[in-house]
Amino acid sequence: MTDDDLFEIRRRVGMVFQNPDNQLVATIVEEDVAFGPENLGVPPKEIRQRVDDALDFVKMKKFARHSPHQLSGGQKQRVAIAGILACKPEIIVFDESTAMLDPLGRAEVMSTIETLNKKYGTTVVLITHYMEEACRAGRVVVIDSGKKILDGTPKEVFEQTQILREAGLDVPQTTLLLQELADLGYNLPRNALTPEEGAEALAKILSEKDETK
Repeated sequence: MTDDDLFEIRRRVGMVFQNPDNQLVATIVEEDVAFGPENLGVPPKEIRQRVDDALDFVKMKKFARHSPHQLSGGQKQRVAIAGILACKPEIIVFDESTAMLDPLGRAEVMSTIETLNKKYGTTVVLITHYMEEACRAGRVVVIDSGKKILDGTPKEVFEQTQILREAGLDVPQTTLLLQELADLGYNLPRNALTPEEGAEALAKILSEKDETK
């Protein structure tokens, strides 16, 4: 692989790290977001537009003149995302990007990630140990000791409870509850992922029970 190949990969693929402090390089938010496009040789006028668009997308435009290090963890992570967006990559890798955030910050970042993927068609690779985040993906790949052990839709993967546990991973609470009830003989799906799906399945069971009375 040549240096030109590496440059092309870096141009097409952006990465957001676990700790946003490791990714913020400037003392002003808008200057930090401009750092990537400047290094790519983007003309100044276009940089200005990209910075404004990226900050607007992550809902951080009003903090453009603030210091990144005075922001909350979730806000810092959104600034880091804006810095990647300003480079206009085709693919963005999020490496445990919500691991250091509180629930509110995690929800903010996940909302941004989903909008990128579903509304703008950006390819997203999300590395996470939070199974509730993995449930929201279109495809889940489970890797253990460098080897791929599961690959499929969230429903296909989270049916494999034993394999996941052997890999040291949890199962979504809704999935685990319904699987345990199914093991006791209840006619419940073993691949429900969300609380809404679980509630719907339980309501159906109760309704069927009422009808047999």
